[in-house]
Amino acid sequence: MEEAKKLNIYQKMLKATEKISKVAKNLKVDISKTMSYKAVSEADILDAVKPVEAELGIYSYPLKREIIETNILDTVKEYNGNRTESKQLFMRLEVTYRFVNVDNPEEFVDITSYGDGVDSQDKAPGKAMTYADKYALMKAYKIETGDDPDKDPSGELKGTKRQSEPKRIVKATASQIETMKKLYSEEELQKALSLVKREKLEDMTVYEASNLISKRAKKEEVKENE
Repeated sequence: MEEAKKLNIYQKMLKATEKISKVAKNLKVDISKTMSYKAVSEADILDAVKPVEAELGIYSYPLKREIIETNILDTVKEYNGNRTESKQLFMRLEVTYRFVNVDNPEEFVDITSYGDGVDSQDKAPGKAMTYADKYALMKAYKIETGDDPDKDPSGELKGTKRQSEPKRIVKATASQIETMKKLYSEEELQKALSLVKREKLEDMTVYEASNLISKRAKKEEVKENE
């Protein structure tokens, strides 16, 4: 489509919004043996989006994923008088999804999306990624699904968050700790710990440590350019 090559990224995304029609809820999600609900699958969204992006020259992808919360949920289920208890991993991700103008790669639009995943084994990260990616595409292209998710309240998650678990359990790595010690004085590190309300460097999360290292790196870069 030669005309599309002349469009900027905003014009291309506007065209995509006009071309992508409503996507039906074809996915059945079972909550229990007697309850379920309909949802839009990632496959249906991709089937609707990919041909239009190819036609208009838009490439979209998850630029960055960040864990912003993890917890262990103690889940209790009762059925026919039988009570079962299990532990499930809850994970919340923040995803930055980028939409690039293929004909002028310097043009792009970033969309921030969030996704939650709950699973008793190892699928929580995958569920959170799928949810966040799917909604980034849906919101970027204003895709209708036939109803409003705010119309009805969500079902109660019958689990109890263990208060003893930290909100973020992804701790700073040994490499990050060593790097912080090299970049900052002891006094500076104590101030940083006070700001994030941590007692020692080992208590910092990966995200907090990364921010601290990044700030010093940027400061040094400014000095070099002066």
